[in-house]
This record gives sequence, structure tokens and C-alpha cells, in this order.
Amino acid sequence: MVVTKHTELSSTQARSMAVSAQGLQGTSLFSSPRLDIRHLRWALEKLGVLQIDAVNAVARSHLLVLRARLGGSHDGLSRLLDLAAYQRHELTEYWCHEASYLPVTDLPLFSWRMRRAEKGEVWGGIRKFVAENPEFVAEVENYVTGNGPVSAGQLQTKPKSGTWWAWSESKVALEWLFWTGKVTVSRRENFTRFYDLSTRVLPSGALDDSLSETEAHHELIRRAGRHLGVAAAEDLIDYFRLPKVDGRQRVMELVENNELLPVQVEGWDRVGYISADAKVSESTSKSVLLSPFDPLVWFRPRTQRLFNFKYRLEIYVPKAKRVHGYYVLPFLHANQLCARVDVKADTKAGVLHVPAVYAEADGMTDQAIETLASELRSLATWRNLETIKVGQRGNLARQLKKAI
Repeated sequence: MVVTKHTELSSTQARSMAVSAQGLQGTSLFSSPRLDIRHLRWALEKLGVLQIDAVNAVARSHLLVLRARLGGSHDGLSRLLDLAAYQRHELTEYWCHEASYLPVTDLPLFSWRMRRAEKGEVWGGIRKFVAENPEFVAEVENYVTGNGPVSAGQLQTKPKSGTWWAWSESKVALEWLFWTGKVTVSRRENFTRFYDLSTRVLPSGALDDSLSETEAHHELIRRAGRHLGVAAAEDLIDYFRLPKVDGRQRVMELVENNELLPVQVEGWDRVGYISADAKVSESTSKSVLLSPFDPLVWFRPRTQRLFNFKYRLEIYVPKAKRVHGYYVLPFLHANQLCARVDVKADTKAGVLHVPAVYAEADGMTDQAIETLASELRSLATWRNLETIKVGQRGNLARQLKKAI
């Protein structure tokens, strides 16, 4: 079914389109079980951006996102990502959604953000520090020029006063230089960033700033439309964290140019938008646990609108006040988010702990529970863990324990 102007979509069709757009359909597109750089390129083509997060309860978020689409092994995906980002420089790091990997060829789409950073449009703590300490920032840039790649820890040990992430002064200076595109991440060691001049690390053309801000915003919203499948205006704007007022104007301009088509989605209280060449997918999702920062669920208002799934990550909530657990992964099954699974990997003991597991209000069939058990066994194997221990909390704990 080709989408036309004023098309109405059922909630089932919308979920199918969203899942397919994100590369989470159940059918495998690759004939070989061995992963290589081609598979990673395909994943980034579907995602556009891969958010980096430091929390390592079961694995780093970016590896969980890749696992959901590619499978493979934890260590294999980690090596593949390192190869692409820090050896071949096909990927690079920048502030796209949050701190993220993106194809290096797409970096010029964010030159407007670098220009804005130069003018002070960065986080308040960074902006204030740079404005008050321009000589120190210049010294840090000069040090990187002469000695890069360097980590923040190699530059200075004096902690920054106050509580703003407890960053050192050198870390704040390096982050501003990173925002402005003057330095980039050359490599990581034990997740620590090592910075060097962008001109020494990135291929020629990566810092091309010939695109106007409006042109870049148009292209980023077009891409967000393709990555999301179906989306409200705020979903499109959030995908690459565009300025809200400017973003809404760019969405309307693409609608006027018939590059985005408005659609009415069953159950939505606002207009949805589809790429002009979109087709309604009839695909069914794979059954897989998703990272809290997976693009399918990272914008919580869309997650609730699309899946009727109210989701909150509770890692910063005091333990006594948590509802579902510390690091809860949504379980995608048959185009629905049907369960919440709190997980923690104990790599020393070789145990995947599942302290709590909750089915959604509609419940889960015996077959769906068996599928979840199989997915947890797969996750444990992927993480090289030998045992799964299911705790007592949650309305699904007893049944899952039997299935495991």
C-alpha cells in the first residue's frame, strides 16, 4: 500500500512501519552469520545515529542497539565498532542525538551545531566556563595540537568546582572544543576518550560547512522521517535534537513541498507524518530486548503514543522508589512492547541476573513467555554468561523462572 495524502493508518500499520524503518523486522536480510563492516554500515543506514551511553549494567547501550539488529557476539560487535570508528574512521563521534556515533560522511550536516557552539549555544556549565576562562581553553587546544591524542585526565587533575558532572576543567575545555568541531575522539581506551585535532583524524571533507543551517535541518528531518517510519512533528525534531521552533518550521516546509505527507494514525492525538515515498509495511518484528536508548523507544512520548507503553529509565531513581527496576529493557515481540525486564550482568560470576520482570496489562501467552526465555538465553550467551537467575519481583517472574 502506497501512502498518499490524508491516508489513515491503523495503530497496527503504524507499529509495523516503525519497526521496519528501524531494521527490527523478523526476517534476516543477510545470508552469512558472520558479521563484517557491511552489516555495520547497513545498521547505521537504518539508524542514522547510534547513541553512546556509559551505563554498563548488562552491556553498553550502543552494543545492545546493534545486537538487536545484527546479533553477533558482544566482543565481535565491540571490535567491529572500534574498527569502523577509530581505525577506518568510517564512523565518528559527535552530538547528534546525545553523544553518538554517526557516519563520518554525515558530519557536515551538523556544522550548524558547531557554529552555534562557537557562539555559546552549548550546555550552560560549558558556556560559563569557556566565557570565564578563554586563556585556559586556548592552552588546552594548544596542548592537543602539540601532544594529541590526549585524554582529559592527562591534561589536568584539578576537579571543577561545583557539581556539574564533577568534570575537571580540562574535560570541560575539551568538550567545548569537541562541540565546535576543533577536536574529535581519536580512540577510546576502557571507554575513556582520547582527543586529537579533527584535521588530523577525520578524512577531508568531514568538516565541510558549506550547507546552510536551513538546508541541514531539512535533510535531517527527511532522514528522521525515513528512520522513524511514521512520526509526529516533535518526534522528527527530537531524532537529531534540532531546535524546536526552527524544527517545526522546517517540518511544515517539507510538508508544503510534498516531501512529508500528513497522516492520521489511529489513537494519536496529533498529526503523523510519512516520507513521500513510504509504503505501509506488513512486516512483523523480531522478538528482542531493546536498550533504553534504542531509537525505537528513546523518545518516550512517541513510545507511549505508538505502543501504549509508558517507559521511564529508573537508574537515577532511589532504589526504594523504583517501580520496575534499575536497568529495565522493553521486550519487543510481534510488533508490541509486551514486557519489561530488569537485567544485570555479573561477568565475574558468569550470571545474568533478572531481578524483576513484568508483563504489560494485556498479559503474555505461554508462547510469548517461552520466546522471552529464549531471548534471555540468547542475551546471556551473547554476553558470555553461563547462568540466568530470575528474581522474585514482577507479575511474570514465576512463569519466566519455569520457562528458563
